[in-house]
Amino acid sequence: MKEKFDFIYKSVCDAIVGLNAKKINVEHAKAVASLAKQANNVIATQLDAAKFMNNAKESAEHLEKVGLTDASQSKD
Repeated sequence: MKEKFDFIYKSVCDAIVGLNAKKINVEHAKAVASLAKQANNVIATQLDAAKFMNNAKESAEHLEKVGLTDASQSKD
């Protein structure tokens, strides 16, 4: 996950430097920003999924306690 974030950060930094040095145009910088935003959303989703999977057993126990799942259906 860190490698993905580092790649996105470096790409955005390179785009900013390129834009400031007039090596790339505004449209290219906008495209980089859009891709960075999408990649960041993917990473955030993966992180949320990892947190959910880590807490899945705990979550099932909490749902059972409040009556949102049937204890006979739980798999242990």
